[in-house]
Amino acid sequence: KPGPGNRFAGKYGGFEGITVPKSLPRLTASRVLVQEWVEGKPGPWPVEDGISMVRTGIKCCVNQLLDSGYFHADPHRGNLLRTPEGGLAFIDFGNMADVTAEERYGLIGLVFGLQNKDLDLISDNLLKLGFLED
Repeated sequence: KPGPGNRFAGKYGGFEGITVPKSLPRLTASRVLVQEWVEGKPGPWPVEDGISMVRTGIKCCVNQLLDSGYFHADPHRGNLLRTPEGGLAFIDFGNMADVTAEERYGLIGLVFGLQNKDLDLISDNLLKLGFLED
């Protein structure tokens, strides 16, 4: 089903250094998703390339979690390719998820609490996110 990949492409396909393959609806059936071929190599990458890939990936993933709330929930090295241009391609959109605005604010609050060593802020946000019981 091309929906998740197309949605991801709409949100992150223009993100600097990110490539997202287009779905090919004419070739897609109910149980088979066909997308354009993306040339690239899965990790691990040489150190100089790997650092750049990790930076690009972290920027995009943080944006996914904390800004738009729609994220690729399976970004392992088999689903991330280094393109010949030095960019990062996301593939395999079978495991995607949404984070609500409330959950995003809780995650941001948790990060602030951790950064500032504020135990009240940490525990408040862990409660809001459902990691702790009241």
